[in-house]
Amino acid sequence: MAALTAAVVLVGMLCAVDLLLTMGVIRRLREYGPDGPARVPSRGMTPLRPGEELPAFTAVAVDGARVGRSSLPDGALIAFLSPNCEPCRAKLPELVAHAAADPGGRERTIAVVVGEPKECEGFVRELSPVARVVVEPKGGPVCAALRVDAFPTTLRIRSDRGRTEVIGPVPDLTREATPR
Repeated sequence: MAALTAAVVLVGMLCAVDLLLTMGVIRRLREYGPDGPARVPSRGMTPLRPGEELPAFTAVAVDGARVGRSSLPDGALIAFLSPNCEPCRAKLPELVAHAAADPGGRERTIAVVVGEPKECEGFVRELSPVARVVVEPKGGPVCAALRVDAFPTTLRIRSDRGRTEVIGPVPDLTREATPR
């Protein structure tokens, strides 16, 4: 009888350990969505790092102006937003205020709005007075060239002696808004 009791206790303990391991696996699977870990960009692009040369790109803004690496003045800001992104909607007024206060005017701020043209109309309407606005679909040419697949993303660039490089991402425009 003692052997039977020991066997039942052992099986019960093994079931408890199995249950704990299964719960750990389920928790880990919830961290990963259908596209992989939530913290990793979906296509695995490596964002541009400070000091890295800005890749060549060209696009046509909604006002018909051509924008590209060669047309960006020193200190230009490139912002990537999507109307389907809650943080982008929250950052929009901050970006508009920052671009409006920039002494370089519309030429120093490029806003790339990613999504279907119809859903981007509100962003375009707010950004057009203060920035050059480019509308493109997800994975469009500017996002692909500048390796952006997470929104909002804001990059500051420096042009010096024929070289255009990324100074770095700009996480907080209000902190950067000190007079230049």
